[in-house]
Amino acid sequence: MTLTVVKSLTYPVCVELRLISTAAHGTPGFAVAAFDVSHWREREASLAHALHHDPLTGLENLIALKEAIGAAQDEAELTRTHAGLVLLDIDDYQRINRALGYNAAGDELLRETARRIQHTAGQSERVARVASDECAVLLPPGTTAELAEGLGRRLLTAIAQYRHRGQPTHLSASVGVALYPDQAEKNARNSVQTSLLRMADLALAQAKEAGGNALVFYTLDDNPADAERLKLEADLYEAVRNGEFSLFFQPITKIHTGAVVGVEALMRWNHPVHGLVPPSTFIPLAESIELVNYLGNWVLKAACMQIVQWDAVGIRLDYVSVNVSQQQFRDKRFTAAVKKELALIGIDARRLVFEITESLLMHDPEEATRLLEALTSIGIRFAVDDFGTGYSSLAYLQRFPLSKLKIDRSFVENLITSRNNRAIVSAVVGLAQSLGLELVAEGVETEAQRDLLAELGCDHIQGWLISHALPSDELARSVSVEFAHVA
Repeated sequence: MTLTVVKSLTYPVCVELRLISTAAHGTPGFAVAAFDVSHWREREASLAHALHHDPLTGLENLIALKEAIGAAQDEAELTRTHAGLVLLDIDDYQRINRALGYNAAGDELLRETARRIQHTAGQSERVARVASDECAVLLPPGTTAELAEGLGRRLLTAIAQYRHRGQPTHLSASVGVALYPDQAEKNARNSVQTSLLRMADLALAQAKEAGGNALVFYTLDDNPADAERLKLEADLYEAVRNGEFSLFFQPITKIHTGAVVGVEALMRWNHPVHGLVPPSTFIPLAESIELVNYLGNWVLKAACMQIVQWDAVGIRLDYVSVNVSQQQFRDKRFTAAVKKELALIGIDARRLVFEITESLLMHDPEEATRLLEALTSIGIRFAVDDFGTGYSSLAYLQRFPLSKLKIDRSFVENLITSRNNRAIVSAVVGLAQSLGLELVAEGVETEAQRDLLAELGCDHIQGWLISHALPSDELARSVSVEFAHVA
């Protein structure tokens, strides 16, 4: 209720009404109390604003955008028109941010970019910041493909030139554009329609894959492969909600004694229809729809809990090895998330090994060094996975705080018959020994491969010769005295 004190001066009030009886006459009466709740309302409004707006740019955030998209989609279907969405992501923002000096300069760049996007967008179009360097413009129902694409191209021009402390800086961006509903997709998927945000995100991913500074309009070829991919994406979201993932573990053994010193944790998706979906299928998919950070954090937590469970039954391995994707590694919350899980579950950080790729290290060597040092300082160890397939060089290995190298299975596969592969493995062994790094050969399937690797000086092996990846209970049942070995 509101209370008007004087003309055009109104306060929100909370009124409490109670039935009472007077002591003298016993006649019923009412007691009324009114409380000014202006400050409550102001707090409420402030909280609602904070929940739906980005504090840096003042733009609406992803929560607000999703609500607006839902309403726009409903209206578009009701009116048989199209709503549109333009997603813009600044190319190589981390490099630009470092060049500008991080913090204030980088924040001002984002604020200026937001201002230019707002100025370029129309009055009926809603602008939001949806990620660190990604903004969105929602076009209301009634838009066309030409209008949406035209806006995207004007945005590319609007943000291109930027000056910092008098110095010109050229910005480029990747832009993804989509309309809802998309008739071609509805035909391909038996009228099941992907959300506007999802379609624009797919288009944005294609623009990035094209090298950036590009605009891609979402299209779906009317063929079964595209329809199946979209169906699998939807299934992956369902899998997260339904808890359809599990960890399998593949042992890593000492090559001379066969003692198991550690295991690699490998994620499996038990699809309700297709059965076990291989990581080679769903991990790239998870990366494309930005689920890989969630899955990576789930693996980290599950691996830590498994260490505790095995310890409780006398299976004390030196370490569990966990794969870390480039997206997960670059997430600014990753280091804090690792520390949080270690503290909550209560395990020694030295019993975790993070497997990363050479390409992850070389994408941004300075930033990679900083992140590796932050995590190695608390005890985490790092292994370079699939070593030899990327940027292998002594110079780059020396600059990073690494503990292990894992020889890619492609070199082990033809080790017996290929002189070249033997020479490569021998060189890698010498390199690892000179740098004090432990060496693990992956994909070992035969005794002949194992024996030759031992002869060449390899420390540890992993592969089907020892064991396939097993669920935790099967691995526990197969444990021998050697599995409980502590190196």
